[in-house]
Amino acid sequence: MARYCTGNHQPLGNWNNIPIYLTTILTAVFATGLATTVVLLSMGSPALVWFAFDMPLVPAWSIWRLLSYVLIGQVDLFTPFAILCFYWWSVGVETHLGRVILTKLLLLLALVGPAVCVVWWAFGVPTAIAGSYAFIGGLLVAFATLYPNTEVWGWIPFKWFAFACLVCGSLMLLPQHRWIELSELWAACAVGFGYMRYAKEMEHDDYESPFAQFVSRFRRPKFRVLPSPSPRSRRVEEPDEIESIDPLLDKIARSGMTSLTPKERARLEKAREALLKKDRE
Repeated sequence: MARYCTGNHQPLGNWNNIPIYLTTILTAVFATGLATTVVLLSMGSPALVWFAFDMPLVPAWSIWRLLSYVLIGQVDLFTPFAILCFYWWSVGVETHLGRVILTKLLLLLALVGPAVCVVWWAFGVPTAIAGSYAFIGGLLVAFATLYPNTEVWGWIPFKWFAFACLVCGSLMLLPQHRWIELSELWAACAVGFGYMRYAKEMEHDDYESPFAQFVSRFRRPKFRVLPSPSPRSRRVEEPDEIESIDPLLDKIARSGMTSLTPKERARLEKAREALLKKDRE
């Protein structure tokens, strides 16, 4: 049973028939921050130090740097892809679980970097971070946790795509001994994975938590001998997945994907996975 109202999944408004989500606003802020970085660097302005996060935090009241460090960073060839992926993955979380869950997820991912810096500083290692490398990595893992079997480019499940990206990103940092960035990346991915599993458990009552899965492995199964159902009863007990989602497809055609409730989205995803499994068999 969904615990969040349907309006939480709907756009905030429309502009020229284009839906405006919370993700749309955040993506504009993200792009503006990167553009501001370019301007300040070209001017040789030292103002960027007021947006980066370092330990010890001086002055101590500049707490906005706990979040603002994500908005600055080096602009290169892959920057447009980072902005595009931020919008794609964030809007996927927002339309499926709602903007409240998305807001909490982004805040947690942003706070991972400062938390890692504090730990390293506690062991006597001075730290400073700027950029969204680990932040985007955590968002990628969160999206892959929410849509593990969605295919990228029509042939690879997203969970394996995210795993490959995490391994490649780690291999880029490992030879340079960039331990702070490496630990930040893995911590962000762990937070993205864990929070998405928790959010899915809260969203759907039929979701089995990791703890429940662990406990179920040690339970002794109980076997009962049941009579074999007749062919006629078997046909009644196994409804056609395609026919069961026809009303959902009609609703999407009339009002769009955003009109589905969380329970209807779950039915649609289950039917899709059943059809993919049937095609593989």
